[in-house]
Formats: sequence, structure tokens, C-alpha cells
Amino acid sequence: MPFAELHCHSNFSFLDGASSPHELVERAARLGMGALAVTDHDGLYGAVRFSTAALEAGIRPIVGLEVLLRDAIVPDPHQIVVPVRRRQPQPARRVEGPRLLGGGLPERPKASRTRLPGHREAVREDLRGIRDAERGPHLVLLARNDAGYRSLCRLASRAHLAGTKGAPRYDQALLAEHTEGLLALSGCRHGEIGRRLLAGDRDGARRAAEAYARLFGIGGGNGDSDGLSGSGPGGVGFFLELQHHLLPDDDWLVAETVRLADETGIPVVVTNDAHYSTPEGRELQDVLVAIRHGLTLETSAHLRRPNGEYFLKGESDLLALPPADPATADDRVVSAWREGIARAGEIAEDCRVDLGFEHYRFPGFDVPKGETPFSYLETLCHEGARRRYHPMTPPVVKQLAHELEVIERTGLAEFFLICWDLMRFAKHEGIPAQGRGSAGDSIVAYVLGITRVDPIRHRLLFERFINEGRTSYPDIDIDFASSRREEVIQYVYERYGEDHTGMVCNLVTYRARSAVREVGLALGFPAPLVDRVAKALETYDSVMVRRDLEAEGGFAHFFAPDGAPSAARVGVGSTASVAAGSVAAESTTADARPAGHADGPGTAVAVGALAVVPAASQIGPSSESVGFTDRMGRLNHPGRLGRLGRPDRPVGVGELDRGVSLGHRADPGTQMGAPELRRPDDKGGPGDSAASFQWLRGDGRDEAHSSVARVEPEPEPSLRGGSTVGLSPWER
Repeated sequence: MPFAELHCHSNFSFLDGASSPHELVERAARLGMGALAVTDHDGLYGAVRFSTAALEAGIRPIVGLEVLLRDAIVPDPHQIVVPVRRRQPQPARRVEGPRLLGGGLPERPKASRTRLPGHREAVREDLRGIRDAERGPHLVLLARNDAGYRSLCRLASRAHLAGTKGAPRYDQALLAEHTEGLLALSGCRHGEIGRRLLAGDRDGARRAAEAYARLFGIGGGNGDSDGLSGSGPGGVGFFLELQHHLLPDDDWLVAETVRLADETGIPVVVTNDAHYSTPEGRELQDVLVAIRHGLTLETSAHLRRPNGEYFLKGESDLLALPPADPATADDRVVSAWREGIARAGEIAEDCRVDLGFEHYRFPGFDVPKGETPFSYLETLCHEGARRRYHPMTPPVVKQLAHELEVIERTGLAEFFLICWDLMRFAKHEGIPAQGRGSAGDSIVAYVLGITRVDPIRHRLLFERFINEGRTSYPDIDIDFASSRREEVIQYVYERYGEDHTGMVCNLVTYRARSAVREVGLALGFPAPLVDRVAKALETYDSVMVRRDLEAEGGFAHFFAPDGAPSAARVGVGSTASVAAGSVAAESTTADARPAGHADGPGTAVAVGALAVVPAASQIGPSSESVGFTDRMGRLNHPGRLGRLGRPDRPVGVGELDRGVSLGHRADPGTQMGAPELRRPDDKGGPGDSAASFQWLRGDGRDEAHSSVARVEPEPEPSLRGGSTVGLSPWER
């Protein structure tokens, strides 16, 4: 069977995975994989999107989860598995007796507050700046069947309820309660077995491996006894992972894991712990790690992965690694490595989960004896119509019959009955409630009391709410008074059962401006420059970032076509050039020199995002020639200071601190001060070119200032450029 990667992270591993599910699936298809597992950290947020993309590409999706356990499965007296962290939270100071206030008066006792149902005392756990080696052990779980997917859902839900935001609490006790339908992999070098082996605790590693094998073994964790074909003893549900990322001790760790597998009879499987789809994704993954820990790339080296080998690899890539080479590895290691690659495909073949995207299952609604959901709905609708419409008119009867017919064909009778039941409860309890949205187009929703807008009177279109050509199910939004919303939630749990009730999960992502700020600060750019770039964006859609930056005069040069000159040449009679790379490097670590200082011909002093390149000829004070360069060293506009309307006076250190500097070459024997390069609020700022200054001032244009891109006549296809290629004027 073809190799399948069973340990892979998408960008739903928040600020750790660098590739989307679609990118991973596309890469797996190019590598010829028949299946792929996505095992994101601590959650199943990307399971649906990944499964959909995999099925569309003809690849079997394997839903998994990598958990961060808080304890070891066997005793850990030496704190090998769960080491003491560098930053321990300080315990709260206990005060014996009454606390004294100012003046020696005792503090007035406070009554304990009444807690809402489900309240938990959460302790905030900050994991920023904590290495993986200092956290709990990792464990990879794969759903073998539909029961396994339910176990993963319960595990994730219980852990997040018990923990805090970003720090769910997985422990061995919780894991032991939810193992049905699951397969487990020992994890990377930060798993319990890998940590014990690296620390020299071979006996502890063996006992931990045997404990996990019993937990996920025959008849217990898997719920059946049909084992994997050719994967070891019948009913095997636990496997030892072999990984090699060209680290100094990887050869030894693989050999020791193979030796442990031979001693315990536990089969091995080869994975690569992929965090990005292609080797080029390593740079983005490093930036994400820096953002997660609130550091820059320069200060987060100890938290990032040591090399770029954590991409999605195919079978040929894994066979090229040292454990598969008889010249560098023991014969037993070579054979175990090849067996582990083959076993990955066998495990993938055994994992089959159907999320049932095409089937909607309602929790069920109890109707009176002798009634069906549709007949009961029809009765309620006609009773409500006689109350709402008096007298009844043909348009009402006709529209009601039409909507009921569509509801019957689409199987939505129970859906409307449940919404009616919620509104009935709210009315009975005196809870303000109101239906809204496209449901207001339905006369059925109106006569049931779900909405309060008469669709007949206002001539609303029912097909906007429900039509048989629609591929997705409709939804009815009902607002309840926030002060009594908990009563409705508890009623739903009691009426329909906890197994049929769930809370909606919000998925929060970085939008364009937030992403620009986070990435810019992680790369070490000055905060004022990052703020200016972010404010230049007029969209929340990351796809349109380039369009907005191209429209803002100061950043258009970032998108110059390949081959454009990267050095600036200015001057009278001779030239001075500044390389792009040197200016970009100096722009963040510039040396703020005193006014009038010059290092010789061709010297540029760069502070912040704007630098001035001097002319290499002798110039008088009134004919100072300057050019404005960007962070990449490209010259935006050579010209005279007088043309920009800036008076001449010496530049002080304060101007340099604001991110503006001037370099010049003075006439020998003539001492002159550097002219000022001021930045009024209405004249742009760092990153603006001379052309953008003129545009902001209004030179050559009559319209009011606006940073929104102007739609010009559509050019010929051959003349298009930038991110608007192929777009119509309306799309641009």
C-alpha cells in the first residue's frame, strides 16, 4: 500500500502549522499518497475543511489529534517526562486571620457569589516562552472509525472545559475514559517514551510503552478485536513512532526505539511530524513560532525547530534518510525503518471515518400519538394562520400550501418544530425573543410565531430562505434576551439531551491588518513602520493586501517586477549608489550620527524607513541634491529640497530619532549644516515617496485626498500587472 503520513499539522495548529489543509492535500496528491492524517494540536478545528479537501482530491482523510498530556502514564519521580518549568506561577499568599486595612480596621467579610451552572475556577496558564521540552509529553491519536471520531470530540471538549484559553488540560485519567475506536502513536522525541529514552530511562520507557499498549490494545480501547493485517499482534492499537530529522542524536534515538520495539513486541511506524507542506514553508513556520511566543526571529531561536526537515515527505524522501541506508545503519534498523514505512499505509487503510456531510440528523421531536412531524407542523401552521390572518385570503392559503410542500420535500418539518418549541418556551417564561434573518421571508415561520414580519403584506420571497436548488440547509437566527439566555440553554439541554445539544464554536483568524502587524513585529521592523503599513490597508481580506499597498504611493515599489534596478543613482556630474540589501539592513540598526557628520562620498545614513542618498559631487548649500530611498534601497525621486518646500537648517538628533536623516557631501573647506527634512502631519511619513508627497498635497489633482484605490480604464491584458491581473473593473 502507498505510504501515508500519519503525523501532520495544518495551520489549524494555531501559530505552529504553516500550511493550510488544501496545501497539505495538494502536496500529498503530488507525492502519490493514498491517505493523509492531520493531527493538529489540542483541537479538531480543521477536521471538516481537511476532510472535504481530501475527498475532493481522491485522498482518504484520517482525522487525528496530538494532545499535550499533563502527567506520565507510569511514575516519573525524576521529572523526566514532565520537567519543572523555568517560570513557575507564584502561589497566592495565604493570610491568617482577618486582613487589616489602613488604620488597623479589619476588612469587612464578603459574601460568596452565586455561580452560574457549569462555572469552573479557571487558572490561567501562560505557555509563552516555554519550550516544547519543558511542557508535558505528546501523544498522537487517530480515529479508526466513527466511534473514534466521537472519542476525539469528547476528549477535546472535556480538556478545553477543564483548562483555560489556549491551554486545555489533557491527563491520563481523561484519556483512559475515551479510547474507544482510537489508535495511538508514541509521538515525537517529546513523547513520554522518547523523553525517557533520551534521558537514559530505558526501564521507564519500556513500562510506559507496555502501559499504552494495554490501554489501546485488544478488546479495550478499540472496542473490537479485528487487528491490523500484518501490523503485529491482533488488535494492536499502539505504535512506536520512528522519526529522523537529521539531528545529531536521531540515529541513536531511532536505534533505541527499534530495540525497544523488539523487546516489547510493539510494532513501529515511520512519520515525519510535518508542520508545512514544502521546504519553503520553514520560514513562515519560524515566524509563526515567534508570534506565538511574543518574540522576534532574533530572540526566538531557542524556541524554533532546529532545521527545515519538518515538511511533508513522500516515501522516496524517507527512504533516502540515514536509517534506510545499510552503510550508516544497522541491518535491524534498516529493516525496521522499511517496515515502518509500509505499516503507515496499512494503518491508513484501517482508518475509515465518515463524517456524513450529506446527511443532516435532527435530535427528534416528540409529536402527539397518531401524528407525524409534518402533519403536526401542518396543524400548528393552520391554527397560527387563523390567528394571524382574519379573514383568510387566497394568497395566504396558496403561499402556506406552497411552503409546506417545499418543507415536506426537503425534510425540514422537525427543524421548524424545534424552532417553534424554543419560541413557545420563551413566550411561556416571559423571555424576550425574536427571529430574524432570511427566515422572515417565510409565512410558516410567521404563523408559528418565530418571526414577526408579515411576508404577504411586504411581498417577501420565500425562495430566498428555502429552495430545492440550495445545497446547504437553511438556518433560523433567534435572539434571546442576554439576561435570561442561560434559561433557554438549560431548557435545550434538558429537552433534547446533552448528546444532541452543542455550543457553536467560533474560529478566530488573523485578518489583513492584524497579520501585517504581527508578522512585521516578529521580523523586527520598527513599530512605526509596521503601523503605517497596516493603516495603508483598506481591506480585511488578506487576498487584497497587495492591491491596497500598490494603491498607496509609498509601498508600490515593494511589488516592482523582477529585474527592476535595486540601486539608486543621483548627483550632478557623478553618481553615488546604494545597494538594496545594505540599506534594508541599516534601516533597522542605523547609527544616528550627529548633524553635519559625513563618512565620505556615497555615504547614506538610514534611520527608520527613510534614507537620503547624497550626491557625489560638490554641491552648495542652496543646491543640495537628494534622493529618497525605501527600505530596499530603491530611489523613488531625485530632486532638490527647495522643490519640496522644506527650509534649510541644521538637523538635530531629535529629527534622527523620528526616523528621518540626511546624508550629504560638503564642499571641502566649506562647513555647512545639514538641511532639515521635516515631516508635517499632512505631508506623509516614513515610507512615502516624493511622488506620494505631491499626491497627498494635491499637486496635479482636483479630487479630495483618499487612500482608496481609484479604478482606471481597464488596460489591455498584456499591459496588466500586479495582483489585478485578469480581474474586471468591478472585481478590482
